[in-house]
Amino acid sequence: LNRRSFLKRGTAAAFGALATQLPAIDIPEQVWVLFSDTHIAADEAQVSRGVCMVENLRRCANQVLKIGQKPFGLIINGDCAFLDGQTEDYVTFARCLQPLREQSVQVHCTLGNHDHRTNFLNAIIGPPPPNADRPMNVPDKHVATVTSALVNWLLLDSLDLVNKTPGRLGEAQLVWIERELRNPPDRPTFIVAHHNPTLPSMDEKKKATCLLDSDALFDLLAAYPKVQGYIYGHTHTWLRAKHEKTGLPLLNLPPVAYIFRAGDPAGWVHAQVRKDGMKLELRCLDRAHKDHGQIVDLKWRMS
Repeated sequence: LNRRSFLKRGTAAAFGALATQLPAIDIPEQVWVLFSDTHIAADEAQVSRGVCMVENLRRCANQVLKIGQKPFGLIINGDCAFLDGQTEDYVTFARCLQPLREQSVQVHCTLGNHDHRTNFLNAIIGPPPPNADRPMNVPDKHVATVTSALVNWLLLDSLDLVNKTPGRLGEAQLVWIERELRNPPDRPTFIVAHHNPTLPSMDEKKKATCLLDSDALFDLLAAYPKVQGYIYGHTHTWLRAKHEKTGLPLLNLPPVAYIFRAGDPAGWVHAQVRKDGMKLELRCLDRAHKDHGQIVDLKWRMS
């Protein structure tokens, strides 16, 4: 599928929109889908850590198509590409997701440390016209506010240096986050970024692999009761916890691609949003895994 026909199908709006506005209608629930760490290489047969990443992504996409209720959106939380974000990685990545696009499932991506911002934007959205700047809410960052009747998502860009482990938001992005949170409505909002936050209990070596300015981020988030949690990937682990300083719920998404630690699950998360909260269910690629079907039920922290 060449890029021209890919864009003609409307994929640019779904993959690259800086903001998506959905009508504010009275509905009882929504379904969202959460992926992370797909690590797609240009070569569809590429294997890493004993896993064919393209095969895993296609299996996850096919499972989403069979859940019975079309998702309001699919969020892929960074490390879309295999190692250093080659343009052809994103061409293969988009091809794997085409069955979802054909069913009008909107796909929203954040960027991780194995992505390349310019290559992602050029391959998925298309290059800007000659001598023209690409419009961005935050200079040199790919961010988005995705809104719906029941929940909002702030999609952040924690990519600092390509193929270097730690992440960083930067001052300009922190200013943008505060501006977005200040804006009405006071709807339940999740913050989504690829990197895991630094925590006081971590040793200095581990902190150096995380979101380096996460203290500034969580100090900001603590002032806004509508923020319901921070969702991240990066560690290839399925984990629910609370931020040690603010008490904000933390959700670590499992990888679609390979795991780092034997016995951990690979797969995706089915998120059912209600007016009073959100139920997250782990969907393992290995249906026999002990964690398959595990549920995290979050109740909104705001009145």
